[in-house]
Amino acid sequence: MIEFKDVTYTVSGREILSQLNLKVPLGKTIVIIGPSGCGKSTLLRLAMGLIKPTAGQILLNGQPLTDPLTGKNKFSRGMVFQSSALFDFLSVYDNIAFGLQRRKNLTPEEIKHRVSRELERVGLGADPSLLTKRPAELSGGMQKRVALARTLAMEPKIILYDEPTNGLDPIMAGVITELILQVQRSLGVTSLLVTHDLKTALRVGDEIGLLFQGKIRELGPPLAIMESKDPLLRQFVEGVPTDPLRTNGEWCL
Repeated sequence: MIEFKDVTYTVSGREILSQLNLKVPLGKTIVIIGPSGCGKSTLLRLAMGLIKPTAGQILLNGQPLTDPLTGKNKFSRGMVFQSSALFDFLSVYDNIAFGLQRRKNLTPEEIKHRVSRELERVGLGADPSLLTKRPAELSGGMQKRVALARTLAMEPKIILYDEPTNGLDPIMAGVITELILQVQRSLGVTSLLVTHDLKTALRVGDEIGLLFQGKIRELGPPLAIMESKDPLLRQFVEGVPTDPLRTNGEWCL
């Protein structure tokens, strides 16, 4: 469904990604782990089309990310941001409905139905008063769930997750992890997820890849990743703050 082919991304002469190759199969969840600053979020921004690769190509179901004729790709994508990225001046209802209200083919009743449906899906449908609350009135976990509901309301075929459990306590991180699993199983979406949270990676990933120095250094099923003898993976899994992940005093290029 998603393919990165020899993708390079450079900023101010610094190579963030270097001839990176990665495939995310239809209906599967690929999780990318790696130290801070190594380009995980850059990978997601490229997949969303928010930035363009310096070299290489990104394909969605075999077609270029941007159709040269229309400037679009018919495969819709949604992104769940690390900070949730809710509009603080809008209510929960208007945050979820934001994208839907810009679609001319949906009536107000259809939009209301979708908002209710997705709040139910993420476990927030029991409290009608939630609809009028602002993000500042919500806990971190609730904000994450509202952000996921907003993404699901657009019915994307591909969902990108940027550190979905970041800043959450272990219990709420588990709740979000299970929601991600439920979404994948019930809707069959294709997902690319980046995280530092090894528990989340092992729970939701069909395959897990380690990003280091601009390339995917290791990719495989969770069990194979945990049993790998690769020193880079062992250091990340065990949390050892020494080489080889650290190079010249820094964690990444």
